[in-house]
Amino acid sequence: MSETGNSGSSFKITPRVWLGLAIAVVAIIFILQNRQPADISLVMLRVSAPLWVTLSAVFLAGFAAGWLVSKRRK
Repeated sequence: MSETGNSGSSFKITPRVWLGLAIAVVAIIFILQNRQPADISLVMLRVSAPLWVTLSAVFLAGFAAGWLVSKRRK
């Protein structure tokens, strides 16, 4: 008899996943509420951009860094 529904691949929502989703939601709300222009200086580079673009870039960079660090080595 075959099993319907879960066919081998199941995604379990753990407390770690819930925490990650909560952080992402708070970050998105924070980004959407801060839309004024901002000056950004990095080493010798100076850029003027909307704050939401800067916050989004930093959030994505943090996400990418966390993802790269947490990848399991084979």
